[in-house]
Amino acid sequence: MTVAIAFVAYAAWRLTQRWRSTRVSLSWPLAFASILPLAFGCLIQGRGWIALLERITGQRVPRKIALALYMDSQLARYTPGMVGLPLVRIAGAERLGVPALLVGSSVGFEMLSWTAVGGAVGFSALLGFDHAALDESRLGSLSLVLLALFALGLLVLVALDRARLPGFLRRALSVDGRGPLLPVALPLMHLAYWLTWLVHGVLLSLAFGAPSSLAVSGSGFYALATVGGFIALAAPAGVGVRESILSMALASTFGVAPALAIAVASRAASLLADVGVWLALRGAGR
Repeated sequence: MTVAIAFVAYAAWRLTQRWRSTRVSLSWPLAFASILPLAFGCLIQGRGWIALLERITGQRVPRKIALALYMDSQLARYTPGMVGLPLVRIAGAERLGVPALLVGSSVGFEMLSWTAVGGAVGFSALLGFDHAALDESRLGSLSLVLLALFALGLLVLVALDRARLPGFLRRALSVDGRGPLLPVALPLMHLAYWLTWLVHGVLLSLAFGAPSSLAVSGSGFYALATVGGFIALAAPAGVGVRESILSMALASTFGVAPALAIAVASRAASLLADVGVWLALRGAGR
């Protein structure tokens, strides 16, 4: 929490120091279009968690109820420390016919895959980005190293046999038998999910007047900012941290005012997507 607060304060100071009054233009059709891939991504992400849950329990769960529960937990991550996300799913375990401990473990496994794939996709998308801008955002010299680490972490999760885990850890996580910690289907679904964030980034950057080449090459920042916001667990849904990362990353090429406007608009788009999908699934979850 201390690091997150310090980073947000530093980002605010840096943006203030570099501030230049700039006219910010916005294409509303493109801005609203950028919400659609995020809404689709919510469904993909939820389906991935269901696939994971069915794999580790060895039983089929009621899909509609599970998807509605998933979206309940997505909104609950706006609680301080994001503690609402696992607690809501654990509270709904009985409705799924799954032990609460297994639901809790599934959240942990899901977040490992989600973070690893998100980091890999984000840094891969930035490989063609202007290196001067990457250096300015402190990512230039680290991008390839971090990409390799995320890819290695994902490989371990998919390849590691759960039977090799220490006994106390298998008991704590309530996992037994043989097989990988993560089914291959989960990172593949997370790959599709993070691609929706890249599409969102391209559309939103275009909405604020960015050239198409820059909009495409800078789309990886949207994924990395979201991962960074999640890692800062103290911030509800990464609020403040995600916007700071995205603003700092885009300011050198987009300008400070447009970058800040993009960061706020991206948060609004993701919130609208979450609430929209949640409302659409409420009836199915009753």
